[in-house]
Amino acid sequence: MKLQSFTMEISLKPFKRDDESYERAVCRRLFRHWEPILKDVGRAQVLIWVGDGTEILEYDGNMDRYFDWGMYAGGCNAKRQVWNPKRDPNREGLHTRTYLYMDDPPKVNYTRLARIIRLLREEGSAVLGDKEIRIGATFDPGPEFANSEFKYTRHPELFMSDNYMASFMYSCTRMHADPTPYAGYPDGVPEGTHIGTFLGRQAQHFLTDLGYDYIWFSNGFGFGRDTWSTLGAVFDGERFHHEESPEVRRQVLEFWKLFRAECPDFPIETRGTNMSVGMDYAKDGVPLYDMYHGGFNMLPPPNSPWAALDGDFGLELMGYMTRIADLPEGDRYLFRYYLHDPWWVNSPWYDRYQGQPHDIYMPLSCARIDGEGKIGLPTHLNLLTVDNTFGDMPDSCVNESIPHLLKGMKDAPDAPAPLVWVYPFREYCTAKDPAVMNQMFGGDWFVRGAINLGLPLSMVISTDNFAKVDKTMFGGSVLFTPVPLAGTPFEAEILCYAKAGGKVMFYGPLDRASDAILALCGVSVAKDSVTGELPIEVEGKCRGTFRHADLLCAGAVNTLAKEGTEVLARSGDYALATCRGSVTWVRGTVSSDYVKGNRLLVPHDYKKLFPSETLTLTALARYGWDIRYENVPGQRNPMVILSKNNGALMLSSYLPSTTAKISMKTPLGAPVLMGYETRLEGGYATYYLPKAEHRECRFFVEMADGVVSAKEIPPVSFRYRRRIELSGLEDATVRVFAETYCKDKLNFILNGINDEYFLSDNVESTFVENEQGSYFELHHVTGRLTVSMERPNYVHQPLDDRDKDIRIQGDFVPNYG
Repeated sequence: MKLQSFTMEISLKPFKRDDESYERAVCRRLFRHWEPILKDVGRAQVLIWVGDGTEILEYDGNMDRYFDWGMYAGGCNAKRQVWNPKRDPNREGLHTRTYLYMDDPPKVNYTRLARIIRLLREEGSAVLGDKEIRIGATFDPGPEFANSEFKYTRHPELFMSDNYMASFMYSCTRMHADPTPYAGYPDGVPEGTHIGTFLGRQAQHFLTDLGYDYIWFSNGFGFGRDTWSTLGAVFDGERFHHEESPEVRRQVLEFWKLFRAECPDFPIETRGTNMSVGMDYAKDGVPLYDMYHGGFNMLPPPNSPWAALDGDFGLELMGYMTRIADLPEGDRYLFRYYLHDPWWVNSPWYDRYQGQPHDIYMPLSCARIDGEGKIGLPTHLNLLTVDNTFGDMPDSCVNESIPHLLKGMKDAPDAPAPLVWVYPFREYCTAKDPAVMNQMFGGDWFVRGAINLGLPLSMVISTDNFAKVDKTMFGGSVLFTPVPLAGTPFEAEILCYAKAGGKVMFYGPLDRASDAILALCGVSVAKDSVTGELPIEVEGKCRGTFRHADLLCAGAVNTLAKEGTEVLARSGDYALATCRGSVTWVRGTVSSDYVKGNRLLVPHDYKKLFPSETLTLTALARYGWDIRYENVPGQRNPMVILSKNNGALMLSSYLPSTTAKISMKTPLGAPVLMGYETRLEGGYATYYLPKAEHRECRFFVEMADGVVSAKEIPPVSFRYRRRIELSGLEDATVRVFAETYCKDKLNFILNGINDEYFLSDNVESTFVENEQGSYFELHHVTGRLTVSMERPNYVHQPLDDRDKDIRIQGDFVPNYG
């Protein structure tokens, strides 16, 4: 994985003295800290969090003017704060007041800001030589980071939402007349000026005069109205107002056109929303396809940092994959990691992640497939932020996180994953049918729940790109996709693929499916339907009840299984999940509710209601990928992400509770993770993993119950560069995957002598190439199997004269401890 750009996001807090030599030292330390990553990237970027963007809005061209900046801990703009005396009697909490981050913080004017930008360039060049350095400005629509008279006194009309998000500017608004002189409006702002026009003109002056290279739109600005919320411009929690969608979509796109008319050339990078492509379009009218392909010179939004705060990694990863299914231009997209928070006294590496790297390895295990069938990886990496709330840049945080970032990039996917999401990006972003919009909304929430409950989804391809690629690349994968609409190009593609034996798991309602899709899934649509709290039976066992809400699930339960169809789950006479040949189907109930006052849908209490998203695991097991979780009732399932790298299966995981037991079986047998012992039980490898894990798997075993172990061992050989070992075998069938450079060339020693490995018990291997990849298969293996990978371009060296003089002296066996 080769990065085009690495961005260090930083506030002004580390610049604690208005002194050029001090500021220069801060800049130098910044680049020295991250040099292990910076040395191998094409471009270094610094994104400066000055405040909340008011410094752009209020810029009047006077470089000596001082402005309020992000010198605070806690939420600014007192009118937006909420104080509950019962919960915080002394009003000490950061959500009710602000604190200065240091005694007598330095003042900042535009001249000083321009100097810091200049020093960043100079010190970056001193450390990195002629590497390109770009400096970015940030614009945030919210109230958090600095006091803003512009937003909350002069122009409250810029806020349209009536829920929690009322404090966020909406990019589709227009301004009242304002006599205040600004750089772009020296005579004041006329009545009805669009915020896109105003911000674009101000940004053009500000970025040019201060010496910036690009701008970052934060917290969903330019996307939706309620960018952190389930609600939106066309969804109020009780019903969708799809009749308003065309006008809302027009207005969202209008912002981008108007901004670009005033600020045509500076690149735009974006934070995006906390949601997904389908959610944003259905609830907020965000036409992301048109935005991507509108020539706006924008980078697509990265993964949301919100999972660091609430642990909702299903929402983070699902939303991330929907955004990268299609791209604005070329192959560029961004991974962002939440290291420190310069505003709210938390440093996620320590106090959100507990020093665990799951939010590095899981997103970096996700990837896209482009129209040529190539695996697309992130080209940009951002760190939010390199400084903490007190303006410190702790060495320990840098030194602890860099190895995981580098390893995550080294182990990034290079082949199709076991489960590939075929996502209708263009179709979702251009839909006009209200029923389709309901379906995309419920479908994306369903996938969020499925990932949170352990579905190992890690790769995405758009339906448009799926039509272009050679389908044989998916031979070892299960395709996961919403039920296609009848008569669409994608339906024709997926029908052809499935009828030829391709493995496909459909999800979602079948009301608008064709007869051909219904036949594949083995169901029919009934005239009657059921909804509400319903009984559920999974694989013949009663599993209590589940709750199905029409509004969130795009309609009621209304499918009946046809004769000859295996029903994986049912509610009375109605089929909820089926299997027929190489095709499975899951209805897709969203096991969550909208609860007023909550930003996100609230998952059901799994001690009382069955989580329907786990039916995806039941269906996946029909393809040989069988993953099971045992938890204390009510605890969240582990999250397991499966990908492939350099011939190996890679597992990246997060366990909300480390008491959970994971049992896994694949089409090739039980996976034995490197560095682990596993008890084989009924064909499954069982694990009790730590909070976060990232491991390679090259051994797959079929044998009776027992304990097997896989580990790295020293090569102690001039011929071999790597040796791995599998022990505890008893009449086992073993399948071994080599690294790709030697995929068909391995050396096997059974029960050999440590550090020599010349003599072996009888062992025979067969090289196999099939849809699961290239591997060696060995049968009736007992004991300890040592696998050696030869050095590239190894050439045997004959004995020299000194070696010939060595005399054999008994049966001495070296022992190196």
